[in-house]
Amino acid sequence: MTGPDARSAILAFAAHVGRAHLQPPEVTARHRNWLTEDGEVTEDGLSLVRALAEQAETRTVFRGNF
Repeated sequence: MTGPDARSAILAFAAHVGRAHLQPPEVTARHRNWLTEDGEVTEDGLSLVRALAEQAETRTVFRGNF
């Protein structure tokens, strides 16, 4: 996944797991070391994107989203 695509995936996930009503997804992503202060994707961010991609075909019932 390219940098901009990875960044978009990270921000979408950060919005999902963060407290979007209290802080923007960028803040959540930086606090979790998925993005640098400059908004660049970190190695931890790339690991997150790879982990999410591995679950792309997993049924939601097995991920606990019920």
